[in-house]
Amino acid sequence: MPSSYSHRKPLFSGVRGRLLSFNLLVVLLTLVIGVIAVFGFNNAGRLLTDMQESTLSEMNSGMEVGVKTAKVATVAVSLTQVIGAMEYQSESDLLKTAMAALRNSLSKMAAAPLARQQPQLIDRIHQRSNELQDSVRKLLDLTRQRHLERHSLLGVIYQAQSQLDLLAQDDSLGWPGAPEQDVFRNMLAMTLTIPASPDVLSQLVHISLQWQQAIPQAVPARQKILQALCDTLLPVAQLNQQLQNSDLAIAYHTFRIKALVNLLDQDINQYVQLVVDSAGSRAERTHRELQTSTFTIQIFALLAVVITALAGNYIYDNMGVLVSAIADAMTRLTKGERTVQVPALNRQDELGDLARAFNVFANNAASLARVTRLFKEKSIQLETTFLSIRDGFALFDASGALVVSNPQYASLLQLDQIMPGSHFREVLQRLQQSGAQRSDGKPLSPDHLWRAEDNVLTLELQLGGERYVELRLNRLANMSVASMVLDRTDRKTLEAELIHSQKMKAVGHLTGGIAHDFNNLLAVVLGNLELLQTDELEDRTRQRIERAYKAAERGAQLTQRLLAFSRKQALRPRAIDLAELVTSLRELMEHSLPATLRLELDIQPGLRPAWMDANQLENSLLNLVVNARDAMEGRSGAIRLRLFNQHVQRTSGREQDMVTIEVIDQGCGMTPEVLQRVFEPFFTTKAAGKGSGLGLSMVYGFVRQSGGRVQIDTEPQHGTCVRLQLPCAEAEPVALPATSESAPVWADDDMPLVVVLEDQADVRQTLCEYLHSMGCLTMDTDCGEQALSWVRSIPEVQLLISDIVLPGQASGIAVAEQAQQLRPSLKLLLVSGHDFSEQAVSHSWPLLTKPYTRGDLINQLTRLWQKKTT
Repeated sequence: MPSSYSHRKPLFSGVRGRLLSFNLLVVLLTLVIGVIAVFGFNNAGRLLTDMQESTLSEMNSGMEVGVKTAKVATVAVSLTQVIGAMEYQSESDLLKTAMAALRNSLSKMAAAPLARQQPQLIDRIHQRSNELQDSVRKLLDLTRQRHLERHSLLGVIYQAQSQLDLLAQDDSLGWPGAPEQDVFRNMLAMTLTIPASPDVLSQLVHISLQWQQAIPQAVPARQKILQALCDTLLPVAQLNQQLQNSDLAIAYHTFRIKALVNLLDQDINQYVQLVVDSAGSRAERTHRELQTSTFTIQIFALLAVVITALAGNYIYDNMGVLVSAIADAMTRLTKGERTVQVPALNRQDELGDLARAFNVFANNAASLARVTRLFKEKSIQLETTFLSIRDGFALFDASGALVVSNPQYASLLQLDQIMPGSHFREVLQRLQQSGAQRSDGKPLSPDHLWRAEDNVLTLELQLGGERYVELRLNRLANMSVASMVLDRTDRKTLEAELIHSQKMKAVGHLTGGIAHDFNNLLAVVLGNLELLQTDELEDRTRQRIERAYKAAERGAQLTQRLLAFSRKQALRPRAIDLAELVTSLRELMEHSLPATLRLELDIQPGLRPAWMDANQLENSLLNLVVNARDAMEGRSGAIRLRLFNQHVQRTSGREQDMVTIEVIDQGCGMTPEVLQRVFEPFFTTKAAGKGSGLGLSMVYGFVRQSGGRVQIDTEPQHGTCVRLQLPCAEAEPVALPATSESAPVWADDDMPLVVVLEDQADVRQTLCEYLHSMGCLTMDTDCGEQALSWVRSIPEVQLLISDIVLPGQASGIAVAEQAQQLRPSLKLLLVSGHDFSEQAVSHSWPLLTKPYTRGDLINQLTRLWQKKTT
């Protein structure tokens, strides 16, 4: 009888029935194996949990006791080496804390189940712990006693030093003289070391006894002081013995603590070994349980494998070969083969239905899958690129409506989200409303831009917050518009900084050159005015000369400010105590303030010395305080000076320790426009005639030339903070030798012959007249070779004074080097209006800075002749 596809076949006669039978069998075996595994592993897990909760806690408590015991020993040894009071308090508190932690750990260990099984071991540990606690308590008492004895000894030594200083006030009174006092003072200094040597203390007692016996030999004025000194040192012998006894007792208790710690370590190791043995027995029982469960699972798994193999062989013989053939045909079809015939088309079961259905849809499905895959890959690539680019992108259709845009488009334009369908004119109108402007000054007209005939249009826009963007519009072939937004803020900032840097550099070169020429002119003016001031002048003439001299001095100060801005002024840096400098200036700064303002100083303790020119720094601080006063005109309040140490990171990335001075006012503040120009020379916001515009520029140039930097924080109507960050000095501050304007130190009958090398004739003649007034003979020239010839041929020449800058020939430094090679004993003095101090110092030559006075010249010559005498 022919069969029909619609005829309902018995359940187990088809592929579904056979597969169902196989699945039921596999599920049954899996359930059996799972039940066995769950039961076995639950039991093993229970054993593991029990072992973890008991064994690990017992192990941890034992190890914790060992660690705390070792810490007690370490802290106890450290306590015996403590010297300072604060350190002693810290170490003693640490030892008490360690002992408390040890007692807590012992309590935890005693509560463990295994500990209850070993009462003798636990009792022994507690007993030794109590002994350790008793030794620690005694060690604390002994170290406290030794600390007090040391301080008593130091008090005696300091009092003895004070009495010895009374003896040193007049060494002309006989015994004891300076040698005996020095020996005694050295012995006192040796006893100040902690811990003091017992031998040194014994020698000190011996010397004091010798002095006690020799008191009658001293003059009556000293006998009372000597008796007081010897009486002061009487307790030293007793204190020395007490310190030795304390050290011996501390050593004993330290050794006892170490011994008790070792015994405790042995007991704890025994306890840990018991824990390890207990853990081993529990682990063995767990292992046996796991072996039993594993063996049972293996038996059932083997049975499942056998049944599965039999069922698989049956299915393979009846269905596997046919399914493999159909799968192979499907695989080749998916690879692009179009002539493959799918087998089993005439089969009257599910496999036949599958073969016939696949034969219909195979080609179309393969083609559709390939097209879909390619489309998806391209879409992902395009979307990823579109969303991840840094610039903004948007596409508008021919009518101006937005088709698509990435998030960066609206973000760079500082607009809220731009919805699809929004018109380009609407975007431009929103930009206008937000305050956006074209950088070229033209109006931002939406209609004009959209109707632009150019296919490519580029605009630079200035947005809020000093942001700059570049808006590009590209008209496509279908009249749609592709728009891009690029962030140009960083580029504009760099352009502005470059322009400002070049302007400041040009102004610096200009002011430096002008200031150098003015220094030469002022040297002539000041010198001749000073030479004119004689006792024979009339009062009216003298007053006129003094007025001219003061005006020339103000010109010299103005020139120094220009040189400070151009960083070419001659600096004399040294280690200075900023706290002392500011304190000494306080009265002068307060004198410049009105009654409504007060000056506050905030100086950090331990302020490091700075490596600066003290005079220039004083001028800078006075300038800043005066500026702060002018900014607070008409207001009341305080001008605050803060001095503190600071660790900063320079622009190059290098980290450096610096000393910072902040001048803080509560005045009118500065706008961003004023702040950008505040360091420019001759720029001022004050009324005409009230400011030169060189104050802050001088401060800026001086600090930068000294290796520091200047920062300004300001807010209009809320005040200004000017921050000077200065380099730290490696050496401690020292006082400068006093200057003198008296005549040089050569003998009256000695008229030194001086060679003057200067290219400016008027400056040269003025210098020669200065030297003539001091009793010197001079030979002057503007040629370096001529000066060297005189040095070589005239042995009476004692001094060469040379300008450093000699146009068109070798510098003054080169001439000085050759002159020193010709005459090593020749004195040298360099003169310049620029800063050549480093070059002069490297040769150990003095430098006279233009414009100079007669007193400046006398000081330099005096130092030269004093150096010769020394």
